[in-house]
Amino acid sequence: MAGRVVVVFDFDKTILDCDSDNWVVDELGVNHLFTQLLPTMPWNSLMDRMMMELHSRGKTMEDIAHCLKQAPCDLKILSDANVFFIETILKHHDEKLQGEEEKLVEGDILMARNKFPVWDLIISSNPLSIKAHIHPWNDGEDLGIALLNLINTIFIQRQLQL
Repeated sequence: MAGRVVVVFDFDKTILDCDSDNWVVDELGVNHLFTQLLPTMPWNSLMDRMMMELHSRGKTMEDIAHCLKQAPCDLKILSDANVFFIETILKHHDEKLQGEEEKLVEGDILMARNKFPVWDLIISSNPLSIKAHIHPWNDGEDLGIALLNLINTIFIQRQLQL
């Protein structure tokens, strides 16, 4: 495994400017119970307990979805962390390259996974209208190779500028 680089992107505190679990707990009013139980339970068990508590207080999946739609989000990278939370936020933001003419300019890099929503959106739109360099990838190995190549290219360009 020596020399191998693994790149991992997290959804919470990366795409979302907060932790989605904490956001729901705070916004739906079970923070006191959460704080009380936090030292006594593993995280996933605690979140299961919080969801049961919300349900016992009459909160529905729609209430949780509405709460998640209010979470601060700058959508750039997709993850498979908490599927319901992520899907709710993505649906709210319609998973579009919003303002790609403004946000993705020449010199920017767009890492789009083949046969996934962002890639499908690029193919269904006019790919030539996107000024960023588009780098498709299929799996983690492809993504790692592409990222290493990009990092090396950027490093070499910066060294040449010195």
